[in-house]
Amino acid sequence: MILLLVLAAGAYYDVREHRIPNWWVAVSAVCGILLSMVESGAPPGPAAYLKECGLFLARMLTVSALFFPLFICRMIGAGDIKLAALICGYSGFAGGASAIGLGFLIGAFWSFLKMMVKGSFHERFCHLAAYIRRIYHTKTITAYYDKARDGTEAVIPLGVCLFFGTMAFIMMPG
Repeated sequence: MILLLVLAAGAYYDVREHRIPNWWVAVSAVCGILLSMVESGAPPGPAAYLKECGLFLARMLTVSALFFPLFICRMIGAGDIKLAALICGYSGFAGGASAIGLGFLIGAFWSFLKMMVKGSFHERFCHLAAYIRRIYHTKTITAYYDKARDGTEAVIPLGVCLFFGTMAFIMMPG
């Protein structure tokens, strides 16, 4: 439940400001670490607390490292990576991967609908094809999204999608 509150606030910031503040991620991580210490079931003690803290932070760091190339290419924002890291920090790798995957599916569906409504489906895929060709020919990775060039019309708040993906994962039976 705490994770959903964390993600709801992150989604709010993503919609309102198009960014997720670092202070919010830090507070959320501390809450997650404390929660994992309480829920670990291990006998109280410094070793158990350090282990839970280390595992939580390791999950966050791993997810951040995995998604960092998408940030370098400007395909997702740093705030989206921070929220994905928090999801895995709270839920573990298996649950977190499922929740993030559902969030990405929601984002893909939202993007598809947005392109269909705005009639930009062909334009966006031509842009993607040109991007892939440019990388192939120049052998350099450049930003896929440039706000000055692309505007904000094609952008979706992925934080909202991650929130709903996590909610869907939590509500799934089994």
